[in-house]
Amino acid sequence: MRIPVLAFSFLLLSASAAATDPRSYTVNADDVARTSVRYRVQETEAPRGPKEIEHRTRQSYSIRHVQYFGLAGQLAYAGLSVPYHRIEQDFSNSRRKGDDQDGLGDPMLAFGMGLYRTPALSREALRSYNDDGLSSGCQLHISVPLGSYQEMRASNPGANRWMVIPECQLGWNQGNWLFEGLASVNWFSDNDEYRGTTFSQENQYNLKLIGSYGSQRSMYGGLTLEYHNGGETIRAGRADDNKLDNWVGGAMVYFKIDGLTNVKLIGEVPLKTAKGAPETSEFSVVLSHNW
Repeated sequence: MRIPVLAFSFLLLSASAAATDPRSYTVNADDVARTSVRYRVQETEAPRGPKEIEHRTRQSYSIRHVQYFGLAGQLAYAGLSVPYHRIEQDFSNSRRKGDDQDGLGDPMLAFGMGLYRTPALSREALRSYNDDGLSSGCQLHISVPLGSYQEMRASNPGANRWMVIPECQLGWNQGNWLFEGLASVNWFSDNDEYRGTTFSQENQYNLKLIGSYGSQRSMYGGLTLEYHNGGETIRAGRADDNKLDNWVGGAMVYFKIDGLTNVKLIGEVPLKTAKGAPETSEFSVVLSHNW
C-alpha cells in the first residue's frame, strides 16, 4: 500500500515533538528566563511501495523562550517556540519528483510544573539545595496550526492541525547521576484541508528512559532509549496501515560556555522500526542563555 508523503511528514513532526532532552525537569531558580536557539537536521527514509523509497531531509531552525516562576510552592514555567523548516525530498526507484519547501512551522506553546520535590527557590537558595532522591513533574505542549501550509502540496512546513502533548516525568538523583522515566501521548486534531478530503491520526504513545552523569553547573552526558507506539494515519476514512512500534536510541553532551550560556549536542538513531513506518535519524545543536 502506498502512503502519501504528507502522512510521513506528520509522523516525523509528531515523533520529534515528543522528544524531551535529558535533565529538562531539573530545578532552576524561580526568576530565571531562558532563550534557546536550536538547529536540527532530520534524515528520513520511508517506504512508498515494494521498491520505492522516499528520502527526506528536514532542517529546522527554532527559537524558544521560557520563563520560570513559582506556583503553589512548586517550580513552573511557560514557554513559546517558533520554528522555520527547510525540506528537501527525492525518491529512489521512482519517477516521482520531490517537493522541496521552506517556511515557518507551527509555533508551540508549553507549560510545565513540578509535582514532587521541585520547589520554587531563589537563586541564593538554589546554591545550597540538595536534589538527591526522587522528584517528578509534568509539562504540556500545544502545537498551534499557524505555519505555512498549502493544501495540494506533498510536503509542508506546517501541519494545519492542532497537536497536544501531555508528558510526566519521574526522576531519581544521586550525586552526579540522574535517571529519568518519561511518559507522554500525542493527540492530533483532524486536518480538513488535505487534498480535498480529511486527514486524521490516532494517538501516539511514547515512553523514554534517560541516564545522565555529570554536573549541571559545568558538563554532563546522557544516553536515551525511547519507544513510540500508535499514531496510525487515516485518509478519507481509510487507514494507512502504518502504526508505529519503534525504538530509538540517543546520546547528548552538555557543557557550559560561561555562567549563563550553555551548549547541548544531541543525536538520535533508529534501533527498530515497524514495517511501513519511516526510519529517521537526527542531530541537534542547542545554544541557550539564562537571563
